[in-house]
Amino acid sequence: MWVCEHRVMDFSEDAPQVGPADVDPHALGEPGVSLVALIAELVSLDTSSASDAPPDGWRVLKRYQSGAPVIGAPMDPHGTLWRVAHVEAQRTGSVTTVQPEPMPRRPSRADRRRGLQLRWPALMTSGPSTGDYVVDVVNTGPARWESDVDGFYVVGVFTAPGSTDFSFGWMTSSQQKAVPLDPGEYARVSVSINAGVWSSLEPGKYDLHAVLVSLGLRTVQPLSVELSGQTISENRKRNTRPASSPATRRRMLDQQIEHVRAQTYASHSLDRVVSAVMAAESDDDATVGIGRALDVNAKLAASIYHSALRELRPNSAQR
Repeated sequence: MWVCEHRVMDFSEDAPQVGPADVDPHALGEPGVSLVALIAELVSLDTSSASDAPPDGWRVLKRYQSGAPVIGAPMDPHGTLWRVAHVEAQRTGSVTTVQPEPMPRRPSRADRRRGLQLRWPALMTSGPSTGDYVVDVVNTGPARWESDVDGFYVVGVFTAPGSTDFSFGWMTSSQQKAVPLDPGEYARVSVSINAGVWSSLEPGKYDLHAVLVSLGLRTVQPLSVELSGQTISENRKRNTRPASSPATRRRMLDQQIEHVRAQTYASHSLDRVVSAVMAAESDDDATVGIGRALDVNAKLAASIYHSALRELRPNSAQR
């Protein structure tokens, strides 16, 4: 699940990236220091998360507006792969975890989107606005454009006519896959409008801006739309989730409590859990073995089997 928020005017268009984060290009060329020395200046370190991380070469790659830094160290002499840690807060008791997966160094968004334009197709101006919008990702460059793990996920934002300063957020389980585009070719993609936006809109004229989020590419000109009361009402209904009943919420909470109790019980019987898993020839056998060893039903046995090991530590019950 991706959950992101950016202010368009804050995009670091020419900054290289390590994974999804913009980084200081000067920091990439620094020699760095040991992880222990750098982290000592910031917060505590979860040493188990850094057991296979480079011990030296660490440096601050960037700082967010909050002051929280992103630190990293290269895993190869050319700096193509990095191990990264996000220091969320600098306060007593804070613990920083090194990300388990190496992050690739990537060109800046400005470099990765070179040759692309975001254009409104004619069909968007030929009829009344319904709240369903599409936009074309067009290759205007002289060579084939291919994705560097970027997607074609586009977010739309309504503003007052003439306004170009706006913020936006998005949430998506996977970015819409990008496709190669030869010169002159285009891909037509949906424009995602945050469901919560419709609740605050009133009938009238708006400018609709579209942003291809992974590349920071936005439409050169906004789409002028007039939203009727009916369009707004229909989209509010479409995006309103039915509220769950108290009985449904109670069942969900009871299931969560039962699950945690099972994990707590298993944490004090890890030897029996491990024995059941080691003796099993399949996942189903392991679940049956855990259920038999702990005298729990198949559903709880499966939840124990699929729990992360840290969830079964005896002191995890307090958390």
